[in-house]
Amino acid sequence: EVVETYGIVTHVVPESNEGSAGNFFLQDPGGPGICEGIFIRDFDIVPNVGDKLTIKGLQNEYWSFTQIIDIESHTVTSTGNSITPKLISTGDLIGCTLIGEQLEGMLVKISNVNFEGQDDFDNWYVNDGSGQTLVDDYYFDGTFPTSVVDTDTITQIIGVVGYSYEKFRIYPRNEDDFITCVAIGD
Repeated sequence: EVVETYGIVTHVVPESNEGSAGNFFLQDPGGPGICEGIFIRDFDIVPNVGDKLTIKGLQNEYWSFTQIIDIESHTVTSTGNSITPKLISTGDLIGCTLIGEQLEGMLVKISNVNFEGQDDFDNWYVNDGSGQTLVDDYYFDGTFPTSVVDTDTITQIIGVVGYSYEKFRIYPRNEDDFITCVAIGD
């Protein structure tokens, strides 16, 4: 179905990510707190974070990841805007759930999480006490932090929610999305 929507760009996929420059996440700035974000798959539009766009294209599910493709039109209506990340619990992103689907594409924040290890792809397992979720480096712009150990508590992680390999995960955008990493007991 062809849809038209608008929102603020919260992350632009870096060019180093398989030549994906231009793909980006868009979020409604005044929405209800759920179902506000979406991934835009387009290589011709290269917006900046903070641009407010109106966009028209084909709504699509790519391996259960909701996106808009085949962009018919777009307009930048303003620049320099921001979105406040939605505070969620790590347990909100466990399994294939309605709440995970409602958060997909949105800029979120998790707080006071314990680092609980890594998978075979160096994705992090983190937990705030409500359940373990993944922090993934796939859309990361820069060098993903590697100095975290199993005893670390991370004060805050910000990122966009995506869905891949049957799991919801948080994709931090750059090093600024990590706030204060301290060892427990320090």
